[in-house]
Amino acid sequence: MQIGDLREFKQQQLTKVEKRKKEDERIRKGVSQMHSMIQSSCMETLDEEAKRSRERTSPEKAENDSAGEDGSKSGRDKKSDSRTEMEKMMSMGLRNASRILEG
Repeated sequence: MQIGDLREFKQQQLTKVEKRKKEDERIRKGVSQMHSMIQSSCMETLDEEAKRSRERTSPEKAENDSAGEDGSKSGRDKKSDSRTEMEKMMSMGLRNASRILEG
């Protein structure tokens, strides 16, 4: 009877291992999907912010063109700075999201 119990126990353990592997696979798939959703959301937000920024700077650009060369240079710097800031925020968001999902 002891040998039969040993085989049954071993089979139960193998079944548990298989279940854990499947569960781990599902978790990894979920984390991957969540990461891609967050990345997609960040890209949508970045696109929206860039669009808003362009809309805000369009009237300023017209004023800068009429004001001369010095005004347009500062406008370009502001525009590139705001885009750089948005990219930094997005990358930080992705890093934090991946830490949360991994942790």
